[in-house]
Amino acid sequence: MADITLKQIEYLLAAAETGSVTAAAAKLFLSQSAVSTALAELEQSLGAQLFIRHPRGMTLTNAGREALADGRRILGSVQEMRETARANSDSLVGGLSVGCYSTMAPVLLPRVIDGFLKRNPQVDLSFVEGSHSMLAEQLRSGAIDLAIVYDYDIRELKHPDEFTLHRVDAMAPHVLLPPDHRLAERKKVNLHELVGEDLILFDLAPGGEYFLSLFQHFGLEPKVRFRTTSFEMVRAMVARGLGYSILSQRTDISMSYEGKVFATRELGDEIAPLAVSTARLTRARPTRRMQAFAEELSQQLTAWNGIGGIGL
Repeated sequence: MADITLKQIEYLLAAAETGSVTAAAAKLFLSQSAVSTALAELEQSLGAQLFIRHPRGMTLTNAGREALADGRRILGSVQEMRETARANSDSLVGGLSVGCYSTMAPVLLPRVIDGFLKRNPQVDLSFVEGSHSMLAEQLRSGAIDLAIVYDYDIRELKHPDEFTLHRVDAMAPHVLLPPDHRLAERKKVNLHELVGEDLILFDLAPGGEYFLSLFQHFGLEPKVRFRTTSFEMVRAMVARGLGYSILSQRTDISMSYEGKVFATRELGDEIAPLAVSTARLTRARPTRRMQAFAEELSQQLTAWNGIGGIGL
């Protein structure tokens, strides 16, 4: 059986990403025959069909998806070896792909990415946004190296033999009130004071379950009037006076897209904050790039918590 080469793995990644030998060859600045031959040799070495060829291009088989994930990890390890050999240099190089829970991304990622790239300008950083289940699949396939998630009832990632979670920070929930609400002048509001009023529930998992659990902890049952999976919809409806809401995510501007304001108040109840964690494949050794990004994330969250914090 012939040895597998790094070039074959690189060609596999290019073909999987572009969906055809023609596009992969163009991306790699090679001839189609060179890429096609390399992929055929790789399939022969592995003893498995990696692609299904069809008139529109090519699609990965199950064996191909597994080989792709392993290939990404192998190339990542090679890059890490190169970085280790340059350990005396402060500069990090290579690729890093990060995933982030979708509602966290707009208010968290820009500042973390900005800080990280200022310190590590030679890193080729990319990111994706999505649900916890989508991020779990991206980690499994090797499409992303690290994910930023809310550590609350994340069944998709609660498999220690598959994923490793590291808690970075925790965010305290807060109340959103219409500006003319009877409690808007208060610094803190308790849940029992709101339980009979219309609740606009942010219901994107795990948000809905988490916010309802706050009431359940005190034996209360909120009056859910509206449900939405849009963070901005919550803010807009509260600003319109259609009810109150509870969020963990906080921005520096208490105003909806319509330009209407709302009041943000702390919860007076003793409530466990919502944890923010990083997630990675357990079998994938953390790279220096991953560690540097996690450190930047921790620093940014610590600094931001002093002015409010982020969350769902």
